[in-house]
Amino acid sequence: MKVLVPVDFSEITNATLRTAKRICEAHGGEVILFHAVSPVLYIPYPESLSVDVIDVKVLQDIETKKRREAEEKLKGLQEFLKPVKSRALVEVGDPRDLILEMEEKEDPDIVVIGSHRKGLVEKILIGSTAEKVVKHSLKPMIVIKGFEPTFSRKVVLAYDFSKTAEDMTDFALRFLKPFRVSVEILHVEEPIDIPVVERIGEAIYAKYREEKKKYMRTVEGRFREAGFEVSSVFREGDDPAEEIVRRVREDGDLDMLLMGSRGLSGLKRVILGSTSTEVFRRVDIPILIYKGR
Repeated sequence: MKVLVPVDFSEITNATLRTAKRICEAHGGEVILFHAVSPVLYIPYPESLSVDVIDVKVLQDIETKKRREAEEKLKGLQEFLKPVKSRALVEVGDPRDLILEMEEKEDPDIVVIGSHRKGLVEKILIGSTAEKVVKHSLKPMIVIKGFEPTFSRKVVLAYDFSKTAEDMTDFALRFLKPFRVSVEILHVEEPIDIPVVERIGEAIYAKYREEKKKYMRTVEGRFREAGFEVSSVFREGDDPAEEIVRRVREDGDLDMLLMGSRGLSGLKRVILGSTSTEVFRRVDIPILIYKGR
């Protein structure tokens, strides 16, 4: 398994490295460490101040120095990853764009990225690197939030019966197989307005729900056959994101949340991925986001 790990040498770096190392030790494969050096920004003084414009070569020298410093730091991170095989890459430019370009170039099986805590004003002004990457990435992605996953406790899989949810289930079975985790399959039942006689509508809704519970048992069976301890939870609510967040906050022993980014919840949403985006912003546990095609 090839794991792409963008690093910025901040306090979240160690958690992302340990997570990537656990994945590769369980599945085999390699880690691609990537660091984006922010370009040197220079705003020349007004001509009235009679200050010469800095030579472009000086800026290039500064960027070269920053690149070399990053390469040295990455060598140290590679030592930490041993015996897991790793490569280190450095580019100069906007981190959010370069991470997505590196994803396209390296074609990893999964991306592991850290999410920093930011204040509301900072989020509004500059946004979140992790959030932008999650939004535009085409690969499964683990975002480290709150704490790093141990892959030894309960994981919650948010399931909505969509094609993306089915594909995510296939991925989860493969990805979680080497780890000793229990699985909870969570479905949020949204009310559906059926424009027919009330009593008939209630009967149709009851039948619809029973069919979903029946199918959920087959999904449980797939995990059970693969050796997992598994359970399922049905919840009702007008806002799936709110119910998922509430479920996560109820259980202090969760290791990770898994959900699809383009799945459907109830009737098809106008903006696909709105549920996963809202949940991503609000939960404080690691989250694995599977991208539907």
